[in-house]
Amino acid sequence: YYDKVDLDITNKEWAKNLSFTECNLWFFPYCDNKHYIMICVNIKAERFEVLDSLRHKDFKEYYKPMAERVVQYAINYMNTQFADKTVKWERFTWFNLEKVTQPDDKSCGMYIIRWMRHWEGKYNSALTKDWKRIDLINEERECLMLDIILDEDNLGRDRIMKESTKYCNMKNKRKI
Repeated sequence: YYDKVDLDITNKEWAKNLSFTECNLWFFPYCDNKHYIMICVNIKAERFEVLDSLRHKDFKEYYKPMAERVVQYAINYMNTQFADKTVKWERFTWFNLEKVTQPDDKSCGMYIIRWMRHWEGKYNSALTKDWKRIDLINEERECLMLDIILDEDNLGRDRIMKESTKYCNMKNKRKI
C-alpha cells in the first residue's frame, strides 16, 4: 500500500525549505482491518512509537512487521526528499504505548486524531483526561464534525447551513 502512495510535498508552499529534523514528530496513521493505529517517528527521542488504542498484546507478531514497513517507507521518503540526512536511523528503538484502551470498538480514529493533537512523545495530561468515557469521545466527535462543517475554508459550508436550517424548519412544522 505505502509503495503506491504519492507523498510528494516538496512542491507545497508550506514545505519549502522544510528540514524534517526540525520536526520532532512525524505521524503516520495506519488502518488495518478497520482498526486505526498511529505510528510516530519521534526524531528527538530516536524512537518509532506505535500508539494502539486497543493495546494488542501481539504487537511483535502482528503490528511490528507492518509498522516496520511504514517506517521504512518514511525513512526512504525522508532521505530522498530532504537534503538534511543527519538522522542516525540505526539508533532508533521501538516503543509501544500500553496505557490507553478505548471503551468500544469504534473510537480508534478519534484516538488517532487526539494523539496527533496532543502526543509529545510521552503520556501527558491531555491524554489522561478520562477518555474511557464514551460520552466524552462522542462529544469530541461532535466538536470535530462542527469544526469541519463551520470552517471558513469549507466550500460546502453555506449549502450545509442552508440545508440544515431547512431540515430544522421542516422538523419543527411536523411537531405543531
